[in-house]
Amino acid sequence: MTRARKLRLLGEAEGHNRAQSLLEKPGDVVVDRRGVERALVMACPDGCGDVLTINLDRRSGKAWRLDRRHGNLTVYPSVWRDSGCRAHFIVWRDQILWCDWREGPDPADQDLANRVLGYLKENSGLFVHYEQVAEALDENPWDVAWACRVLTSSGKAIQKDFVLYCAGAQPSEGRLEWE
Repeated sequence: MTRARKLRLLGEAEGHNRAQSLLEKPGDVVVDRRGVERALVMACPDGCGDVLTINLDRRSGKAWRLDRRHGNLTVYPSVWRDSGCRAHFIVWRDQILWCDWREGPDPADQDLANRVLGYLKENSGLFVHYEQVAEALDENPWDVAWACRVLTSSGKAIQKDFVLYCAGAQPSEGRLEWE
């Protein structure tokens, strides 16, 4: 069983069965569009042979967000199967990032990191969820999460509870140090 590391968008189809018939190998995806984007039909990138249907239509309940910036596909939040192969992965800029592997994309966009830092400084003293930052900056949540991690690793931001960030340096004797 070979895991896919890159997404291959094969296009759009009308109806789940038509979309599924286009899939050839792990990581292949087709957007099921019936007037609106209804689902992302995907050959499980784990290579188990299952076909995943990722709901994109909020009218049908819990829905993932599909982002097509810069010619790349991103799906938010992560996909975590609770049956079958139990794959857990992130689709980010056409890449498949496995949540059980320690990997990341190319270094964060410095302009985005600066904008994220600016937002965190505007909210000085408050820990902010990266989704809130992404929404305020009209950016992809995975891009902002990665920029937050870059800022944290460079000592420009502090991370709390894995998803919350604020501007500043690591605490010293229980106090936060601000730039």
